Amino acid sequence: MAIELIVEDNRFRIQTQEFSTAWLPDTPINRYSLIVWLRWLVDAKGKPLFTLQELAPIVGSTNRQAANQHIEDFRQCGEDFRDFVLRKRKVDEAVVSGVRDAVQQTPLAGSPELAERVNAQLRRHDLSEANVRAALEQIPCTVVLGTLRRQLAAGQAHYKEDDLLEELLVNGSGPVGAAAGLAMPASDEGMVLSDPTAIKHLVTPDVPVEQIPHALAWVTFLMTLYYWNVPLSVLGRWVGVHKTTVLRWILGLARALWPILYQWLWDRVQAGMVYIDEKWIRIKGKWHYWFVVLDTETELPVLAVLLPSRTGWACRCLGRMLQRIGKIPKVIITDGLLAYHYLLNGAKHVLCRFHHQQRVTAWLQKHFTEKEQIDERKPAMKALLQTTDKRTVRRRLERLKEKAEAWGISGWVDTVVEKLPSLICSIGSVRLPSTSNAIERFFRVFNRFYKTRGGFHSVRSAKRELILFLVVYLFTQRDTDGKAPIEAIVPDAPRMPLYRLINDPFGTLAVLKNVKPATPLADFLLSQGAEA
Repeated sequence: MAIELIVEDNRFRIQTQEFSTAWLPDTPINRYSLIVWLRWLVDAKGKPLFTLQELAPIVGSTNRQAANQHIEDFRQCGEDFRDFVLRKRKVDEAVVSGVRDAVQQTPLAGSPELAERVNAQLRRHDLSEANVRAALEQIPCTVVLGTLRRQLAAGQAHYKEDDLLEELLVNGSGPVGAAAGLAMPASDEGMVLSDPTAIKHLVTPDVPVEQIPHALAWVTFLMTLYYWNVPLSVLGRWVGVHKTTVLRWILGLARALWPILYQWLWDRVQAGMVYIDEKWIRIKGKWHYWFVVLDTETELPVLAVLLPSRTGWACRCLGRMLQRIGKIPKVIITDGLLAYHYLLNGAKHVLCRFHHQQRVTAWLQKHFTEKEQIDERKPAMKALLQTTDKRTVRRRLERLKEKAEAWGISGWVDTVVEKLPSLICSIGSVRLPSTSNAIERFFRVFNRFYKTRGGFHSVRSAKRELILFLVVYLFTQRDTDGKAPIEAIVPDAPRMPLYRLINDPFGTLAVLKNVKPATPLADFLLSQGAEA
């Protein structure tokens, strides 16, 4: 029976004249297992449906021995798929034993550290983090509980999340930008622009555009185009340099501008009441979270920090940074992430009612399958907060409690009762916002910036681009009112050359006598950071 191997977008499937498999991730283990499974298919006479020669192409070979080797490995594992997969993942008893010994010594060690120690113990170099994780799946928790209890009792084991503590230590002392969590790394010093005076002129009101060096005006224009997702390769082709040179120019400009802009935020934004939310960002294949704290009055970010998780420790780190920069809000509006309760002691928490309403539908769809059941319960559950009177909310909640058992919504009612102080406080209030729409708008703008990038290759590169985003975002006019966010604290911002170059680049560049400078743009930059 002929077999056709179809591969698309890192997924594959097998198709024959009579049947086909579903799409599977294109991994070696999946291919090896599929060879065994297909070989074990037999006809009415007990004869295999597929020959080894027909199965060999699944592993990219024309030799039947390639398929036969995996069949023999399967037989040596007692024809047990679990043992077969573990064998293919290089996880034998010796590896499991080595990982068990390492975990008993340091129960909170991560996979990279365990892989390094087990490789050294077994005198190997081929064990990866994936192999360690596979070995950990075979080790019961009772193996390490005794060690962990002893270390906790002695104060030797703490769930610290090393990445978060390192971030906190790095930001423990330094300038304002560092306290904001987005300080440029020291290795970026080579991207400093050569004329600090010209940089200051960019953000000085009433400075004629003619006084801005032509090259600096064009770098600002390139930065704006990159913010609006024009590819670096296109920008490089337009100005006659490599795309990495363009990237160094615009990141250097953003780096030079950021301390000035953040100093304004530091000095002029009170942040007594803030929105807090986070956006997931993919960095080198792993999820990180960009936490942003937005002042409710000005809708300006007072803190933006990139962290590897959104656990309670991450929020404690965030609260520590707010304390360091002297911005200790009395009211915090969030979407309901439980870890935010660890943020600051004494702050009043307000939950976004819009997110609460969204979760009603999600909860019903999870717990009920019949549309009639959902339609019967949804109006009463959503109507709970649709009022401007707190007493009405409490009366409606009491009626829901009476129906909770019959309707099967006791779990939802208990959750609402627990969160009621944070939900009801904004009902009828003219001071407390009822939703976190402002920070949602901020992240909608960021999503437009981020979606074409789809991730970053390192934390350093992510921080660089986040700073660039903030610099241009602060000076970009909104469609709704024609004002830039920075105007909330700097009313004369429209008279600055940077404002004009970002919002009216063609009209501003036309003012310059020499639109295309005779000297290369690179001459404006330090040779260390801008050689093409």
